[in-house]
Amino acid sequence: MKIKSFFISLYLNGYKYKLFMNQPSQIVDLLAFFNHQKELIIIEHNGKIHNSLKSKFQYIQQEDKIEIITIVGGG
Repeated sequence: MKIKSFFISLYLNGYKYKLFMNQPSQIVDLLAFFNHQKELIIIEHNGKIHNSLKSKFQYIQQEDKIEIITIVGGG
């Protein structure tokens, strides 16, 4: 059985990454890979802000621009 794999280029927080993938992935998969807590972040995906990860995201596409903003509390 042959598994198809591919490279995808995307921008994450201003840096360009080339990822080797063996299946299409969503942003929540990317967050898990980079070990981010879903409860403490806001996502900007291609200029659109998502403050809830409960809704389904589109799959990551070639040359997507993703910004991960971490919420920090303090007093």
